[in-house]
Amino acid sequence: MLLTTAPTSRQPVVDPIRWHTGAARGGNHLPTDRAIEVAAFDRSLGFGMGKYHFAGGVAQALSGVEVLVERGGSVAPALVLAKIGAQLAELPSIITERIRQVIVYRGQDDGYDRFWEKRYGIPGFQAVAAGGGGQVTFFGGKPYTDGVLFHELGHNLPVGTGEWQRAVASDDRTIAALAATATLTPVEFEPVPDPVRRERWTPRLAPGGITPYSDGRWGEDICEALRMLVSEQHYGHAFATRTDATGGVHQLAFGDAYPARTALLERITKTDLDRDGTIGA
Repeated sequence: MLLTTAPTSRQPVVDPIRWHTGAARGGNHLPTDRAIEVAAFDRSLGFGMGKYHFAGGVAQALSGVEVLVERGGSVAPALVLAKIGAQLAELPSIITERIRQVIVYRGQDDGYDRFWEKRYGIPGFQAVAAGGGGQVTFFGGKPYTDGVLFHELGHNLPVGTGEWQRAVASDDRTIAALAATATLTPVEFEPVPDPVRRERWTPRLAPGGITPYSDGRWGEDICEALRMLVSEQHYGHAFATRTDATGGVHQLAFGDAYPARTALLERITKTDLDRDGTIGA
């Protein structure tokens, strides 16, 4: 018989997996060498805010963390997986072991944004990401910057209010003494496209919260401290400079400006993995 068209090979049809947001670490059994399809599902956002409808996407296990990316975002899922995989690979395992899942939503959730707008008193607040309970969630279809992931990991660290406030009080004296004898200038780790967020995330180098975003919010201050510490290692330079009375310019490491916060975070990330973290955006 004469064939008028070339035969086609049939690829096996693989049903997308059902995602379990409450699964234990590794509980969705994702491969490490490739991404697989994940079916649509509804996920609770917490705080009585209803559910987000995840329309389907792809997922892969990266550095022991299950990473799920919704299709239809501003960046292709394969590129998002590559970016988050590179970020996770930079982190010490003592931190990534506290994370079960990273989920990337393609858009914002208005109810979630309005909740944090009211709670934090920031008009027009839009969450770039959120963290807590062993998870990190990105909004807008992409990871925003490296520092955002480092920040959200802080919501999964077990730090008590009292011990953090004592560290802040001690560091207030240190940073005030430094500022009295030199000019302190923050150094940018990475470009932040949004000028409002850039201002909000720039170190204050004064008593109180590390950045305007964390000033008066101890849970966010923990996260900003972790962001600075990890970013120094990630980018290979200090978070600020110190200009002395003779005009000499010196690098100012985060641990020198905020020694009490640094000591507390180093102790916790090395030894204490069985307590709950905070939850925030």
